[in-house]
Amino acid sequence: MKKIIVTTMFFCALWSTVGAQEFRFGLTASPVFDWARVDGELYENVGTKLGFQYGLLFDQTIGSVERYAFSTGILINYVNVGVDSIDENNVLTTEWTVRSQYIEIPLTIRLRTNEVNYFSYYGQFGLTPGICIKSRGDKSIGDIASYEDINLRDKDNVTNIQTQLFNVSLTLGIGAEYSIAENTNIIGGIFFQNGFANIIDDDVDDNSAFLKQLGIRVGVLF
Repeated sequence: MKKIIVTTMFFCALWSTVGAQEFRFGLTASPVFDWARVDGELYENVGTKLGFQYGLLFDQTIGSVERYAFSTGILINYVNVGVDSIDENNVLTTEWTVRSQYIEIPLTIRLRTNEVNYFSYYGQFGLTPGICIKSRGDKSIGDIASYEDINLRDKDNVTNIQTQLFNVSLTLGIGAEYSIAENTNIIGGIFFQNGFANIIDDDVDDNSAFLKQLGIRVGVLF
């Protein structure tokens, strides 16, 4: 946690010290593939599920070099993951489907190439902290649903599972921009968010789940 706080403070300080060279804002929408890396003996990941992100993007160039920018924004991240419960005999007992909604503020650096024939290319890296504002879950045994639409943010729900309030991911991305007007660029690329904060609190079995996301970034910058 100390490393997370120090890194976040570094990016915030960087934002406060950049010169007012070029500011761009935009809109983005991204289909995302979600899964969970599970630590512990009781649960395992059931595979990849489809999620979605959308929101606002903000780019502020750093110093006099307009190809380097501090990139942030406000994103709504709809997460959809599933885990299986396995007993001591390695037999499937139950399946959980968790649907969560996060507000995220990326804290990243974006490096762009020079524009050639209306195209430029970028790489992006940094941290993306998020706050879980909603989480619902379904629990089934075989094909029979035992719980449906449970509020997993409520610590007093009927299950022993609660979705944690905070998540932090290491974010990596690559992509391209295409200039359609003097101050308007279409962007497209791929990104990976590697979560390293436990998103599930399991008081009984002390298992952990870490969110992983691979998405396709589509948007426009002005």
